[in-house]
Amino acid sequence: MREIQANIDRPMALQNFLRRAYPALPPAILRKALKNRDVRRRGQRLYPDELVYPDDELTLYIDDKYLEDETPLDIVYEDKNLLLVNKKQGIAVVEERRGVPSLEAAVQKRYPGATACHRLDYNTGGLVVFSRNEAAKEQLEAAFRERTVRKFYRCLVWGKPEVGAAREKAYLKKDAQAARVTIYDWAAPGAQPIETAYAMLDSCQEYSLLEVELVTGRTHQIRAHLAHLGMPICGDDRYGDREKNKQWKVAKQQLFATRIEFSFPRGTCLAYLDKRRFAVKPKFTLNL
Repeated sequence: MREIQANIDRPMALQNFLRRAYPALPPAILRKALKNRDVRRRGQRLYPDELVYPDDELTLYIDDKYLEDETPLDIVYEDKNLLLVNKKQGIAVVEERRGVPSLEAAVQKRYPGATACHRLDYNTGGLVVFSRNEAAKEQLEAAFRERTVRKFYRCLVWGKPEVGAAREKAYLKKDAQAARVTIYDWAAPGAQPIETAYAMLDSCQEYSLLEVELVTGRTHQIRAHLAHLGMPICGDDRYGDREKNKQWKVAKQQLFATRIEFSFPRGTCLAYLDKRRFAVKPKFTLNL
């Protein structure tokens, strides 16, 4: 038995929720659990097509061994101070809902004490940096806070930018209760300044490939800011074009953190990584 909270941003059928939350769940076990109605909400058994809502508290009567994803970690780089892990889509970096797997928990099974130094959205894949000791943690967190680490993303967006490259500024206001943000072109009350740079790498009639540098690192910044600029990310239903996503059958958010560039001063424990860059290829499910 496992008690969890539903980490979703919109209602979805129970069968779809289980497939998304537990990708390692064998199809035969999933079918059996749905047939036996082995998921309960407030003590009531749920039918396969019954809707699960954001933050629902559910009880799963499914053996834990089927819920754990034993997919090997994709380690891009490691040394005594840090790790770079290529996060797959569909998993939180740290535990956000009780009982739901996280990348940090998976990393700590192999590297006890490792700590994530920044975040990626649940449905964003790509590079995540983990510290392995206190000295490295302090230096990495300071570097992310002071923006001396450069973070680059690649994404597919609906449409085509009016200019091939730009550095855009705006203001972002977070609504924690609604789990979403709003972008403004002016300094709205409670909004924080943001800056996003992009360059178009390729384009076809319907969508374009962008490289994005996250200058500031706010919640949902890339997704919300690009949508505000008229270039919603393909597969993003929260800020994007749901009808187009459905029409093109794009079920996954086409956004990946693909490159990190370090800058560390001499005399610090991570100085050997100064000017080093690490990159991974995005795993798009929509191709140009």
